[in-house]
Amino acid sequence: MYGALLVFDSDFIHVVSISFTALIVTELIMVALTVHTWHWAMLLAEALSLSLYAGSLLILDQYFDRQFVTSWIFLTKTTAITAISCLPLYVIKALKRRFSPPSYAKVN
Repeated sequence: MYGALLVFDSDFIHVVSISFTALIVTELIMVALTVHTWHWAMLLAEALSLSLYAGSLLILDQYFDRQFVTSWIFLTKTTAITAISCLPLYVIKALKRRFSPPSYAKVN
């Protein structure tokens, strides 16, 4: 939330919509990063969660500014905050997998 406050100087509703959207997307990415074996139901659940949230952003006009939510500024700033929060964890996971692979991945 503090990152969103630093990036945005506009209305509070924009800060809330950006930070909460970044939170939702970050959590969906974290779930995707922790899953080892995907099942079609998990893919469906992730897609459905994202679709329902995106739909609620567009339907709930009294809580979200539809014009702002459909702008490139919203997408850019949400992507930036999500990348800042997810990228370090992905890099750590990739380095851990590279330098300490699971036993089934080791070749003698």
